[in-house]
Amino acid sequence: MKVKDLIEQLSKFDPETEVLGMCTDPTDFTYKVPIKSIEFDSPYDENGYSGVDGSEIDDNIVENVVLLNLGDV
Repeated sequence: MKVKDLIEQLSKFDPETEVLGMCTDPTDFTYKVPIKSIEFDSPYDENGYSGVDGSEIDDNIVENVVLLNLGDV
């Protein structure tokens, strides 16, 4: 998803609506948590690992991306 896509989706809601992050852990428990921060950084760690399933990330990403910090799971 690109920033413009995120803006388009969020613009459908009242600007005062609370935003939460959602993620599912390996046991299939779904967490819904407040977003702690938004950053512009690399999607890869120092070993070149993104932590995202290869089918879910654009293989052409080599620059920085916007990261929504969903906190610990």
